[in-house]
Amino acid sequence: MFLITTLISFQGHGFQASQIVSGVVKDASTNETLPGVNILIKGTSQGTVSDIDGQFSLTIPNSDAQLIFSFIGYLTQEVPLENRSEINIGLVANAADLDEVVVIGYGTAKKSDLTGSVSRIDAETFKNQPMSQISDMLTGTIAGLSANQRPSAAGGSSFEVRGPTSLSAGTSPMIVLDGVIYNGSIAEISPTDVESIDVLKDASSSAVYGARAANGVILITTKKGISGKPTINFSAQVGVSSPTKDRKPLNSDQYLQFRADYFREGAINNPSIPENFYTDPNNLPDNVSVNDWLNYNSNANADPYTEFLQRLNMYPTEQKNALAGHTVDYYDMAISQGVKQIYDLSIRGGTEDIKYYWSVGYTDSDGIITGDSHTNIRSRLNVDFKINEYLSFGANSQYSERDESSVPANLGLMYIASPFGEPFNEDGSINLRPHDDPSAYNPMMNYYGQSRNKKVNSFFTSIYGNVKLPFGINYKISFQPRYSFTSDQNFWGEETITGSQTYPGGRATRYSSKTTEWLLDNLLTWNKTIGQHDINATFLYNSESYRSWTEEQSNQNFSPNSNLGYHGLQFGNNPSLYNNDLRQTGDALMGRINYTFKDKYLLTASVRRDGYSAFGQAYPRATFPAAAFAWKISDEGFYDENWLVNRLKFRLSYGLNGNRDIGAYSALAQLSSVLDYDGSNVVVGVQNSTLANPNLTWEKTQSLNFGLDFGLFENRVDISADYYIGTTVDLLMNRQLPQITGFNSITANLGELENKGLELSMRTVNITKSDFLWTSDFVFSFNRNKIKSLFGDLGDYTLLGESRSGELPDFSNGWFPGQAVDVVWNYNVLGVWQMEEADAASEYNLSPGDFKGEDVNSDGVYSDLVDKQFIGYTSPRYNLGFRNEFSYKAFTASIFIRASLGHILPFNQALQGTLSHDRRNYDGGPMPYWTPENRNNEYARLRPIHSAYGGGLSIYKPASYVRIQDLSLSYNLPAPMMERLQFNSLRVFAAVRNLYSFDKWPGWDPESNMTPMPRTISLGLNVSL
Repeated sequence: MFLITTLISFQGHGFQASQIVSGVVKDASTNETLPGVNILIKGTSQGTVSDIDGQFSLTIPNSDAQLIFSFIGYLTQEVPLENRSEINIGLVANAADLDEVVVIGYGTAKKSDLTGSVSRIDAETFKNQPMSQISDMLTGTIAGLSANQRPSAAGGSSFEVRGPTSLSAGTSPMIVLDGVIYNGSIAEISPTDVESIDVLKDASSSAVYGARAANGVILITTKKGISGKPTINFSAQVGVSSPTKDRKPLNSDQYLQFRADYFREGAINNPSIPENFYTDPNNLPDNVSVNDWLNYNSNANADPYTEFLQRLNMYPTEQKNALAGHTVDYYDMAISQGVKQIYDLSIRGGTEDIKYYWSVGYTDSDGIITGDSHTNIRSRLNVDFKINEYLSFGANSQYSERDESSVPANLGLMYIASPFGEPFNEDGSINLRPHDDPSAYNPMMNYYGQSRNKKVNSFFTSIYGNVKLPFGINYKISFQPRYSFTSDQNFWGEETITGSQTYPGGRATRYSSKTTEWLLDNLLTWNKTIGQHDINATFLYNSESYRSWTEEQSNQNFSPNSNLGYHGLQFGNNPSLYNNDLRQTGDALMGRINYTFKDKYLLTASVRRDGYSAFGQAYPRATFPAAAFAWKISDEGFYDENWLVNRLKFRLSYGLNGNRDIGAYSALAQLSSVLDYDGSNVVVGVQNSTLANPNLTWEKTQSLNFGLDFGLFENRVDISADYYIGTTVDLLMNRQLPQITGFNSITANLGELENKGLELSMRTVNITKSDFLWTSDFVFSFNRNKIKSLFGDLGDYTLLGESRSGELPDFSNGWFPGQAVDVVWNYNVLGVWQMEEADAASEYNLSPGDFKGEDVNSDGVYSDLVDKQFIGYTSPRYNLGFRNEFSYKAFTASIFIRASLGHILPFNQALQGTLSHDRRNYDGGPMPYWTPENRNNEYARLRPIHSAYGGGLSIYKPASYVRIQDLSLSYNLPAPMMERLQFNSLRVFAAVRNLYSFDKWPGWDPESNMTPMPRTISLGLNVSL
């Protein structure tokens, strides 16, 4: 996949020598005009530059001349005149784009000058896709960054860079927004405001952030103002969603068959129950009459079908509706068509001295589960003021208001409910127990019976001042306050489990929290060029403060005064109060030097010292050094640029990062309130449950990275490859203590964890012909982790049937020294015992239809320490992403395919171990089950036995998938029409998210597990004025 020419549209006109040629230069992919493009007459020094609208005009000496178009970040193109007086050209982005500016910690650098492992994505890539959150951009698009989709209306994702770096502390990467550390939710940032996203993956790149960079760093750059007339941009997107799979509950016929099979299974070993006792009287075999069938029961109902329903232990309501032919479709009630609307408006412009960017956006999303909804209002204002050549200042501010009052239907209860139930009472109120079963609740009970009002408001700003000092020194100070307010009011009426069973008479809560925090950065930079030596030095002093106040009031038993819900909290008879206040502080010093010699030998060295209040008094501070080296091999004199590999750079880096993501008071003794009785009165006291640890220190990750960057076929193919190995020591662990100590636990530094892996990123320009362009992006990564040590407890133990001595495993958490964090220790299930294996199954006190596990030592006993094995991993072993974009004239189409391969996930719904005739615990959705007449080797019978498996049995299923994640098509209206409409541009597009997934997962989706994954079809338009 490679190769390049360019998208050229033109109109031919004959002309004489020394006439004027004019035209417009645009981006071949986006169709946006390009200012500042160099246009040169080949073989001469005569040329010009395109203006702010991409237009140019040039006097040509003769009709045989050729024009050379060149621009940073784009392939240089030569165009023959061929007697034309007008040339409109589309420049194609360079796959390598070595002069592209990449954001790094506390600064920027050209892509060609990077010494560490940094990956970038441009927001422009996703312009034709409905992005409600930034996480939608990061799912599968960057090598080494794991980001799974969340199927709820709110969306979002959890992130992990280069595998897990901790067992107990947080593993999410740090977010940096417009050059400053950002502690808010990523949901508060509108994707429309984003210019680009850079991910720092190796230690040298992220070490400048020290104490918080062990898990990687995501740097988000938002759009800024530009000089020129104001540009107004409006976009509107509307999408409808439905589940990618239909997993409907059993219909009425399937439900009756299910119950008949269940009771028939229980009667196998009961000779007093005839073979056809649970057979539908309308489907009896020829040798059994209805009278014979009725005589199986001496007290049989005169009506055969009523008798059949009673034999299946149907409740009275079920019998009544089954006889009347009345059924209810809970799937239709609980699963809805989702609708997502996204509207964004922005204004961008400025002068040489004042530049501004303002936006406001509204997102309204209804999920595919009834009651799942989310709205988000976001606004941003970025302003930059230039006072003079030496002084400038500005602010980047954002506001977000989220409505998270969602109360969705319960899909688990949907699968338990009988199709012969009555979900509503005669007066229209919700029926808590639709088919009389006291333990089978209405799946819509919370949707109708719970009222909720949750709002999250946040404001963040970064105010900066910049002073240019003599001798190439620059000083920048920035102050970043952030405020967040959350209010959450809930009331559970007597139509819900919470309001009738857990808290009879109803329950209400009023929760509120307030967070205020600030960071202050003092940044000093120095740039100096001395001959062939380029030096860039950065020094930072940072301080920060975080405070939060949380309050919750609750009450219960409001009956009969429940009409006011959470507004009438005082009407309950069991009030409760809770509050929690937190305070954290920190500071840091950092220094970094970037040195370049001859523009081909690059060296980076940095050191940062952090202090944080959550650690023990003995070690409140830690130091994090890093260094990196890069060599542009292809710039050496001995290198032949005509080789297949025309660009080659080697990178090497090493660094130490920290993780401080623990509780604010983890190093201190924890006190909790208790109630006691002194013989006459109840008194309130406090007890110490957690032992203090004054020696608690930082979790540290040291990592080594080897990288190669190379370009093929004149940089039409750009490839970056990285191999890394990292070791995390002093893991922050919650250590349980013996009861004799008088404490439950202590937070301590114990254990060691290793991560290593390979990453590959490739961008190609495959075909560039007249009016046609095809580009591709491919990412691949795998990570292997290993627990090198845990708590340090030594002793003798048995594992995998072997007697061992050494460090003891943590069986409760499934952590084993020498194994991966996500390794699965379980019985190897070979299938299901079949009828011809009845004798062999009986040796284990099992029967045909039960799961058949591997007996490793063939002793006739399933013992966990002997027979459980390491059968797989719950995290993908390989991750891939592959995007292709095709442009033909004004049309652009793209497709993105994502794959996660090689992992397994628990699917214990297949156990059906506590199943009863009303399908309790059958919340995994409809699935096959084994019967003597319909055998399978994947699923057990309806009354399986698992007690034979010592230590418990779990069922795992393959969770690998290949997903067509994004598909889009857009059309840019032609320029003449835009001129008539007085628009800069107008683009319409259609997109599909989660079109199809190739997988063997028996549930809804291997990525969303037990929740349906939405397939969203969207239409949108973007107008620029």
